[in-house]
Amino acid sequence: MPSLLRRATAAATSLLLALLPSGEAPAATHPPVPADRFAAMDAYVRERMEATGTPGLAYAVVAAQGPIHVRAWGVDGHGERVTAHTPFLWGSVAKPIAASAVMTLVQDGRLRLEDPVVDRLPAFRFGGEGHASRVTVRHLLQQTAGLPESATFKVADCVEADCPGAGERLAALDGVRPLGPPGTTYAYSSANYLVLAAVVESVTGRPFADQLRDGVLRPAGMHRAIADRASARERNLPPGHQLLWGVPSAIADGVDDDGAAYGYTGGDLNDLAAFASLQLRSGRAGNGTTVLAPESVRLMREPGRLQPSGAETGYGLGWRVGGLPAPLDTAIWHTGATPGYSAMLFLLPERNLALVLQQNLHGLLHDGAVMQVGLGAARILAGGTAPADAPSAAPYHATVWSLTALALVLLAAALHSARLLRRRPVPRRIAPTVLWCLAGGLPWAAMAAALALVGPRALWTWTPDAFIALCAAVAAGTATVALQLAAAYTGRRTAVAR
Repeated sequence: MPSLLRRATAAATSLLLALLPSGEAPAATHPPVPADRFAAMDAYVRERMEATGTPGLAYAVVAAQGPIHVRAWGVDGHGERVTAHTPFLWGSVAKPIAASAVMTLVQDGRLRLEDPVVDRLPAFRFGGEGHASRVTVRHLLQQTAGLPESATFKVADCVEADCPGAGERLAALDGVRPLGPPGTTYAYSSANYLVLAAVVESVTGRPFADQLRDGVLRPAGMHRAIADRASARERNLPPGHQLLWGVPSAIADGVDDDGAAYGYTGGDLNDLAAFASLQLRSGRAGNGTTVLAPESVRLMREPGRLQPSGAETGYGLGWRVGGLPAPLDTAIWHTGATPGYSAMLFLLPERNLALVLQQNLHGLLHDGAVMQVGLGAARILAGGTAPADAPSAAPYHATVWSLTALALVLLAAALHSARLLRRRPVPRRIAPTVLWCLAGGLPWAAMAAALALVGPRALWTWTPDAFIALCAAVAAGTATVALQLAAAYTGRRTAVAR
């Protein structure tokens, strides 16, 4: 009997293999997900949408064969109902997709992970010739090239029509000080992936978006994915939402035409689910075509190590590896955001399941509150419970409303100072003048610090209401100081004349 059972099992397996498309291995099975777990995820996601004021969201639980649970709620930036076919931008979830495109070139022998970047981009001079010559493709993929996070704001989020290409933006990195020699310091910076886009363009002689489509998007079944401004127009990408004094507003409608590698890839829920399915099938497309070789998949999910300490970075080739509390401690994942949009992708290899989620709200100052929805839903899918509490949007509200209050106070002070000048005789007030001049200088100090940290484009792109309030405070503060000094001078002259 045992031998008969073995023969029957072998025959069944052979029949199954014969029925599959040529070259495709059977997808790994996964334990059925209890219906109440899906219900708990739905309830949690709806709760977080309400808590953050997210206008629209779509998410799916994905198996190797495709989505097994799909939900969509709310409206897009055009006021239309969100469905599984509504396009979103994915932010840095683009990084594992871009890394996959790089690995297809490595598989074809057109690029090596240890290739120095300057061999492909002679204009790359980040950190000086000595540093730049030691930066490799692997360093860029693993975020260990020494680029600080602040370097992102020098080269990213250029959404105007006349923005320079990826290769032309490299000069902005020339004066950036490295965090350390290549391979010794991990620092997450989208600038790494913009440089990667320029490397790919140098190798292939074509725009990165085109290589991404042919190497990954189309083979993976991501047929409606967005990779540049033209495809965003073709898909009628709605504007994303940012908070304006606490109110979600559909004002974010820009696309970086050369940003597909680091953040400006997008598409609908089916596109993102197709990429997750590709990963669950270890790089093999639904038709049996190999997009990523098993060795490429393994390398991408292996955390980098710093030299010479050997400490793990928690970042592979485009993927975050672990780093989350149980039951997500073995997850392979990435989150991402562009102004007005955010997305999350969690692979649970032990369960052969994935979670993909996209929403049309984001802001730099309330990132934690907005992103919690994906982390909590993934915990439930992995068999855990959602966190009892979540990051709040208090930093956002404190920043925006304090800057707004400062602008209003200084505006009132400016009007009061103007009235003083109209009085005859003008009173001589030394102490109040000094205090108001100091207060009027506060927004200038805040503006200088913000510009030094991220620059004017990032301030406007990521925190529009805070930037408007800060500019208003600077203007009101300048008027207050000027009028107070004028009043003090006039008052002194009056006193001398007496």
